[in-house]
Amino acid sequence: MSEQTTNRLDWLLGQMNAGWQLEAPVIERMAYYNTTGEFSAFEFVLRHERGCQVVAVHDCPELRAFLRERGLECTTL
Repeated sequence: MSEQTTNRLDWLLGQMNAGWQLEAPVIERMAYYNTTGEFSAFEFVLRHERGCQVVAVHDCPELRAFLRERGLECTTL
């Protein structure tokens, strides 16, 4: 897993701790293909009284655990 992926997941968690709310569903989409296969990215919509933002996080074991622990519904595009 890349450091960038971990940083984006940490940033997402930080936003949630700061009061931003996740809106369902989480969107899974194919991010890219290479010789070893295809890789997904997950897009999260966050809402707050200050507005709305979308953050994409590449697939990794830590992200899958985050989705599973919170019982988040995913839609695949």
